[in-house]
Amino acid sequence: MLKKVFIVVFQICLFSFSDLFAQVFPNLGGQRAGISAMPFLKNDLSPRSVGMGGASIALQGDGFSSLVNPAGGAGNSFPVVSLSSRKLPAGLYQTFLGGIYPTQNKAAYMFSLNYLSSGSQKRRTEFQPFGDGTQYSSDALKLGLGYSKALSKMFSFGANVNFIREQLAQYSAHALSVDLGFLYKTDWKDLSFAVGLQHFGANSTVSGSDLPILYNRKDGVPKDGYGAPTLFSMGVSIVPYKKNGDKFTISSQLNHPNDNAENIRIGMEFETDSLIFVRSGVRINVPGEFFSFGFGVRSRIGAFPLIIEATSLPTTNLGWQFLFGLTLGFQKIGQ
Repeated sequence: MLKKVFIVVFQICLFSFSDLFAQVFPNLGGQRAGISAMPFLKNDLSPRSVGMGGASIALQGDGFSSLVNPAGGAGNSFPVVSLSSRKLPAGLYQTFLGGIYPTQNKAAYMFSLNYLSSGSQKRRTEFQPFGDGTQYSSDALKLGLGYSKALSKMFSFGANVNFIREQLAQYSAHALSVDLGFLYKTDWKDLSFAVGLQHFGANSTVSGSDLPILYNRKDGVPKDGYGAPTLFSMGVSIVPYKKNGDKFTISSQLNHPNDNAENIRIGMEFETDSLIFVRSGVRINVPGEFFSFGFGVRSRIGAFPLIIEATSLPTTNLGWQFLFGLTLGFQKIGQ
């Protein structure tokens, strides 16, 4: 009898929580899912960001600043080069290469390359399902140039201009986009606030030498144009504990995408002895993704600082995704 009562109470609580969750985090914008092009841009390639649940816009700048918030680029005091690779389903890998070169006037120039390729595949037809003897490839890339400037000790801004291309065999689509970011840091427990806009630009249309345009209709069907997955974000971070090389960071972020529902990210990072990082984060209202975790190690190559990072993201429908990253600094340790 007691067991049945417990089950009934548990079910009531579960349904009540589900209803409360739907009211607090309604699926506003969920009806827009799938209306943007170039979805590879949604994949986060910063190991720190992914490990902290994507709550990274208000974090202090690092080698992946051009990805998460270009305003953080001005926070680097010496040149850095960052490289990461994310394992995706079907044996695909997406790679990021970025560099930040700071100047003496508290500014920085940034370069970034985001690349995804399927490699060569057999060309198949309905009459030759095992291949017709030829091959094709598909790839996607984003090439960006950016600038970041610290206007004061507390406030900085940054911007990227990006060229984006997707290609499948002889068909391709091109677009230009802009990333904007603002970061405000206080002197109380490193409390920081940030706002950013990613992939804002013109629509792109598919082009190709033999692209069909009539579709069995007398007047034809014009090619539609689709925009990139634009994302507006705002976030806050704080370091409630810092002592003798140990540091604990908490961050949160609200995302408003143009092609899906709003979602919230919350992340934590613990750094010990200024050498080892342990990270974890959660995603709220992101279907198929909830928890992520990762770690990092600060080392060196000769006299140059090196950070090695690894992150894991379990997903419901796409399995476990892994992300590895390296950041190399070009200032000798001790200088």
